[in-house]
Amino acid sequence: MFATINAQKEHKRSKNLLIGCLLLGLAAIPDAMVVPVLHDLTVVKFGVSEGVAHYFMAVNLLGAVLAIGVLAVLKRRFSSSTLFIAATIISSIMMACMAMADSWGLFLAIRCLEGGADILLLSIPFRLIAGAGNKDRYAGRIGGGFTAMMIALAIGAGLGGALGGESAESVLWAGSLIMVVLALIAANVRSIIDKMPPSPLPAANRCPLIPREWVGAGFYAIDRALAALVSTSLPILLASGFNVPKVTLAVALVGMFLSLAAFSAPAGLLADRYGGGRVRLVASLMCGLSLAGLGLMAWLPPEIILLPSLLMYGVGASGLMPSAFSVAVRQDASNLVFSSLQTAGQAGFAIGVLGGGLLITSISLPADLMFSRMFPIAGVIFIALNCLLLFALGNMAKRQCSEV
Repeated sequence: MFATINAQKEHKRSKNLLIGCLLLGLAAIPDAMVVPVLHDLTVVKFGVSEGVAHYFMAVNLLGAVLAIGVLAVLKRRFSSSTLFIAATIISSIMMACMAMADSWGLFLAIRCLEGGADILLLSIPFRLIAGAGNKDRYAGRIGGGFTAMMIALAIGAGLGGALGGESAESVLWAGSLIMVVLALIAANVRSIIDKMPPSPLPAANRCPLIPREWVGAGFYAIDRALAALVSTSLPILLASGFNVPKVTLAVALVGMFLSLAAFSAPAGLLADRYGGGRVRLVASLMCGLSLAGLGLMAWLPPEIILLPSLLMYGVGASGLMPSAFSVAVRQDASNLVFSSLQTAGQAGFAIGVLGGGLLITSISLPADLMFSRMFPIAGVIFIALNCLLLFALGNMAKRQCSEV
């Protein structure tokens, strides 16, 4: 009897995990689709500079902050499925409007609103994945979620390169259609989305994030800041300074996403077995060194350096989030906590995008020299910040042990 009950529980958890990965994967495709055509979608279409084009990827932060404010007010008034389906509809409408926008200001305003919907589209599936099992396999599930997400990003990058060859706007129309499909799927599985275990409510007038989750937010922020340079500054500088074809760039990005997908779940299992802090340190070293390797493009052809460096970056980045969740984030955290982490990531992404854009605009260097210097410096800074946050997390753990 007990074996039957346990088998039923395991089947339910596996089903929830698969549904969470499916929703997360579909939600991630549209953003990756714009990366290969980012130059055409901004610089070519609206005539803005490469530096100003970075605003397209940074303005999502304002929408994310707006979404957090809405969640804080609503709290538990609406179900997770209702919030998720509403976010898909809003995202679909906003992407269709971006495809028809004829001014840069309107384009950015619509992108801002779409960024708020993105927060819910990512945080709710992640919460579903996090709660689909026991604590001893928590990081492994998060790694599995990132595997699904990275496969989706690889698909998105490939679709973007293929569909955007003739018209960059077609990528936005395709993204809008994907959101419609996602809404229909979510409507069919809404009972599963709403059966997530309840999260502990914070005390009155207290922040929903506990202290170690602020470190987790810091991890998410610096990871996304680095991802901003890779997904925004890298394609823009490659197109301007090295004249790399869209197909070559798309192949390199797909390879990076596939390496992320292949190693995210194993990295999560390693974090469960050996500890998130150790995996995080190794992963950050790999990411920093791979970006330093991109600096070799000052002397060697891009075709030789680009793909191996991005593949190594993908392997390293695969361990970043599973290990960060393992060491810093509660499994039973609420939608508001997971959305806050996503917002911290968006803040880091915005800082990376705006910082890259500011450097490109203010430093008078050719694009190829700018590229070969920016990424090695970014890699060293990333390693240093990870070491600092891991040290802070270790001190928190020691203080908690001494208090007990």
